[in-house]
Formats: sequence, C-alpha cells, structure tokens
Amino acid sequence: MKHYLTVAMAGVALATFAAAPAFAVDFEYFKSQSCSELGKELEVMQKAEKAINDSIQKKESKANTQAVVTTLLIGWPFWGSTDHGDAHNQLAEIRTDIKYVTRAQKVNKCS
Repeated sequence: MKHYLTVAMAGVALATFAAAPAFAVDFEYFKSQSCSELGKELEVMQKAEKAINDSIQKKESKANTQAVVTTLLIGWPFWGSTDHGDAHNQLAEIRTDIKYVTRAQKVNKCS
C-alpha cells in the first residue's frame, strides 16, 4: 500500500510540472508566481522528494534482504544493488525546482 502512495505522490509532483505551460520549470516561471502558489509548489515538491527517498530506501532494503536470503539458501554470497537511475534523476529535478522556488520566495519577499 505504501508503494502505491509513493508512486501516487511522485505522479502528483510530475503532473504539477506537466501542467505548467510549455514545461516552464525554471526560475523565471516560479518568480512570476504569487507567494501562496509558491508555498503550494514547495509543499508538493517536498512531499514528492520524501516519497522518492522512501521508495529508494525500501527498494535497497528489499534488495539487501533478498541477497542475505540467497546467500543462506545457496551458501554463496550474492550481493547486488538496486538501480535507482530514474529515481535519482527525478530527485535531482525536484531538488533543483525546490531551489528555484525558495529563491523565488526570497525575491518575492514571501514570509
């Protein structure tokens, strides 16, 4: 159930960006928003960032557990790692946008 929540939160965050005209996710776009809009954007992005981080940790934990079980069953250490390429790319984009939003809040003198 939590996995679906994670996917849903990431989907909401990405849908928020898709709704922006011409994918204008840059500083000028955020600077033109009102303080209340910036606050909402920041809240959604922070939730998405947390959801992605939780998802990465859960997948890594599952991979480590499977590696231990495999080692116990076959007697040969088999340590693998989970590929988080897409998650890390999404996380980088969200963190960049969080920086733009906080800078826009400072420029617009939002409290």
